[in-house]
Amino acid sequence: MMINRLTIIFFVCLINMNLHGQNELQFSFECGESIKSPIESSVSIKFPDGRISKLYSDSKTKYDFIDKEYFTSKGKYILSIYFIAENYGQDSIEYDFELNGDEVKTTISVNFDFRERLIKKGNIYEKGNEVLNGSVRINKYYNASKTIEILINKENIGTEYYKEPFFKIKNNSIDTIYGEHMPGYFWGTLSYLRNDSTFMTRIGRLDYNFAASPPLYPDSTKIATVGSFGLTNKLIPFDYRFEVMLAKEFQSTGIGIYTEQESFIWWAGTKEYYKLTNDFKIE
Repeated sequence: MMINRLTIIFFVCLINMNLHGQNELQFSFECGESIKSPIESSVSIKFPDGRISKLYSDSKTKYDFIDKEYFTSKGKYILSIYFIAENYGQDSIEYDFELNGDEVKTTISVNFDFRERLIKKGNIYEKGNEVLNGSVRINKYYNASKTIEILINKENIGTEYYKEPFFKIKNNSIDTIYGEHMPGYFWGTLSYLRNDSTFMTRIGRLDYNFAASPPLYPDSTKIATVGSFGLTNKLIPFDYRFEVMLAKEFQSTGIGIYTEQESFIWWAGTKEYYKLTNDFKIE
């Protein structure tokens, strides 16, 4: 009896260690044209259980892949990156991030370029010598809470400058919600939809010069559009999916300095977004 009980406890613990659902990995590596070959780089990841997997190891300047079943457990992951450019220098870092098991997608992008260092003097920045820069961006995506509603807004008719389709987002949660691109604006993408699969995704145009607008407070409503200005006032008859990313705290468009040396600057940041979708049909 005791053995059976211990066996059940073991399997319950094992299940709790596993991710609750599918967490797709999208990985990308790119070395900018400002860095001339030859280069060599490697990117590996250490899992919570100690396993180490190689994401990239080559001299290519561009590489990417998608793995729908890469992450199998929650916990702390450690990203190890090494980069050498023969004519510029070399360096390496370790950068860790956590997965809680509710992620539906995780993106890891690693980029390198060679540009002028910005030196702050008082309230202004001056250009310094050129150095290698490495950027590590990790975005974690979750499904939005069901307390946040989204509906197509057929009452809002487009204009010459702002085109359809428009959507209403109602925040019934206790959280203040921020936009992915600017805190008070909710700019998403529109895709054709067939058999629950999307294709020909369009984002429209993004304009970061919009005037400041407050975020979406609890018990409030905001309008969402495709990009900053919408897409068209005449969608062809089809099934569509509108998708917009939300955040529970302000997300800057960039990432901060992780570590800085005389000849190499590393930038890194991890952000969390919540995916809100609306499927609709144009007859």
